[in-house]
Amino acid sequence: MSDEQVAEYLRSRASVRPPMDLVASIGDAIQAVPQQRRSWFAPFVPAAAAVAATAVVLVAAVLVGQERDSGPPPGGSPTETPAGTATAAAPSPSTPAVIRLDDRAIVRAADSTGTWGVVTLTRGNDVGGYEDGSVATGDFVVEVHVEYVAEREPDPLTFGAPDWTLTAGPNRIPIGDLLEADGRVERDRPSLATYPGAIDIFSNLLEGWLLFVVPREAEAETLELVYQPAGTDEPVAVFLLRVPEAAPDPVAAATPGATPAPVTYVEQDGYPFTVIDSPEADALFETPDTCTNPEAGYTITYPDAWFSNTEIGDWPACSWFSPTFYDVGVDPNSVPPQIAIVITVEDMSFGFVCEPNSTVNELVTVAGFEGSRLEHTGCPDPQGGPETPRMFSRYAYTVIVAPQPAEVPTLRAQTFFAGAADYELNRAVLDRIMALIEFDE
Repeated sequence: MSDEQVAEYLRSRASVRPPMDLVASIGDAIQAVPQQRRSWFAPFVPAAAAVAATAVVLVAAVLVGQERDSGPPPGGSPTETPAGTATAAAPSPSTPAVIRLDDRAIVRAADSTGTWGVVTLTRGNDVGGYEDGSVATGDFVVEVHVEYVAEREPDPLTFGAPDWTLTAGPNRIPIGDLLEADGRVERDRPSLATYPGAIDIFSNLLEGWLLFVVPREAEAETLELVYQPAGTDEPVAVFLLRVPEAAPDPVAAATPGATPAPVTYVEQDGYPFTVIDSPEADALFETPDTCTNPEAGYTITYPDAWFSNTEIGDWPACSWFSPTFYDVGVDPNSVPPQIAIVITVEDMSFGFVCEPNSTVNELVTVAGFEGSRLEHTGCPDPQGGPETPRMFSRYAYTVIVAPQPAEVPTLRAQTFFAGAADYELNRAVLDRIMALIEFDE
C-alpha cells in the first residue's frame, strides 16, 4: 500500500484532513528503529509494526481530538427525548436540561399504544409573582410553555395539563400547584388546557403554560418536570427545570379585585360629560387619529400614538385599541393581551350575575344616546367559571344605540384592571374616546 493510499484512507475516515506529510514522517521513524526481540516468551514483532501500531493510535488520538465539522451544534438546539427512554433520578444526559429562558426540548407524545405526536417544551422564567397579586410572597413561579402537535388521536384521548408533574429532589417528590391565572397573567400566559374538550386536535393549536407555584424553600432543591401521560405506567421523560439557586424576589402587587385609586373628574371644553383629570391623556389627544367601524356605524377618535385594528376574524375594524404594537395570534378571534380598550356592539342587554362593588355609577349621554358609566370591582369574571372565579375591576360605558330601547342594540366600551400599571391612563383615554364618538345616521 502506497503512502498516498494510506493518506487517502485516513482522509476518507476522518472529519479533518491529516497533515500531508504525516505518513511519510511515520515511515521515516519506522526505518530509524532497529528490530529486536524483548523477551524469549514474547512473539517476534518487527519494530516497524510496533511503531506503526503506535502511529495508528496517535492518528486516532489526533482525529478524536479534532472538532467535527458535521452534525448538530454543541448547544442552542432543542433536545429530543424518545418516548419510553428511561431516565435516572439525578440529572444526567438522559434528563434534558430546560433551565434558562427559551431553552427548548422535544419529546414524542405517548399513549398506551406508542407515540401519537410531538411535544415541545420551552422554558419561561422563574418569577417572584405577578402584578395581579395571584402569587403569595412566600412562593415563586416556575414557567414552562408546552405545545402538542398531533399525528393521530391518542388512546386514551385525554391529554394536556394532567400529564405533567413538577418534582423536587432525587426522590422526585411532587411539588408545586398549577396557578389559576388571573387578569393579565391569563392573557399573557394562557394555561395549558386538558384536551380534546370541544376542539379538533388536528386543526387547533394545542399549547399553553404550566405555571407551577412552589414555596421559596424549594429554591435549594433540584426541580424536574415529569411527563407521564394517561395510559402509561412509567414516566415517558423527565426534564431538568431548575438547579439550586436563589429564587427571584417577590413581585409587589395589588390584591386582585382591590378598589382602584380614586380619581378626579373635570369638565373640559368640547366634551359632553366630565372626564378623568389626566394631563397625560390630554397630551395624547393633542395628536388624534380616527377609525370607523362600518358594521356598528361609529367613528372613534383616539390617540395617534395608539393602535387600532382592521377587520380581524369576527371582529370588525375599530374594535381594539392598544398603546403598544400587538400581534394577532393563531386564533384571530382571541383578543391580544396588549389590547387596553375593547368596544363591542351586540343585540342584547348587559347585567351582572353578582352584586359588584361600584365605585363609579352614573348616567351619561353619549353622542345623543342614553348611556351609563360604571366602574365596579369584586365580581367574578364569568369566563373563569364557577369553580375558578377570578376577581377583577372593570371600567365601562354602556350605550343604547337604537331609537327605541326595546330594540336593544347596545354598545359597550371597556377597559380592565388586573394590577396593570396603565389602568389609570386607560380609563382616562376611554373617557375621551367616548366623549368624542360619533354615530352614523
